[in-house]
Amino acid sequence: MLRRCCLALYIIMLASLMVTPTAVAGESAQGFRQQNGLLTYIPPAWFLEGYFIAREKSPAYVFGPVQDFARAVGGKTTWLIEDVELKRVEQASAEGESPEYSLFLEAVSPEGTEYWVFVVLPHESAQAWFDARRAYHGRKAEDYYGKTQSELESALNQGLKIKGELRFFIEKGEISLECPEEAIMKRYKFQPVFDLSSGHWLGSAAKTK
Repeated sequence: MLRRCCLALYIIMLASLMVTPTAVAGESAQGFRQQNGLLTYIPPAWFLEGYFIAREKSPAYVFGPVQDFARAVGGKTTWLIEDVELKRVEQASAEGESPEYSLFLEAVSPEGTEYWVFVVLPHESAQAWFDARRAYHGRKAEDYYGKTQSELESALNQGLKIKGELRFFIEKGEISLECPEEAIMKRYKFQPVFDLSSGHWLGSAAKTK
């Protein structure tokens, strides 16, 4: 009887060791959602199927599609949006507008929880993308984004639908100082499909073009 009890206790302890990391990460994720007013959200298909850049100033590459990256990060992934951001998007949509807005890709794994923060880009042209930045940065936009505008124009002309910008990521509750463009290639071996500086497709994508 004693031997059976010891065996049962051992099994329970082993199971708890296996479950605890993910459970703790899940609890941490729930707390982060509550603190930041984050709600689950289903992004539009054109965003998920679209491509993205991963550096705000002078991006070097285009990655994607977005849905492929979401699969690459692994773990349990959920798209989230801030409650106030959702209200803003709904109001703009009711007025017939298509604004840029931010989304969080939450990835929960036994190692912890990460948040990859995207800006959804509804623009159909590089000029519209640039105009949105000029509206915010004013005269500085030309120096800051002018070169990128022409590079994005070249990419769009070759059939790329760039619908997102990976702005930054959060780990251990803090915004990482590492550039997302470098992080996704290093952490997940998620390779770019297009070189903005040369204007050429890369890797396997180049073979199909």
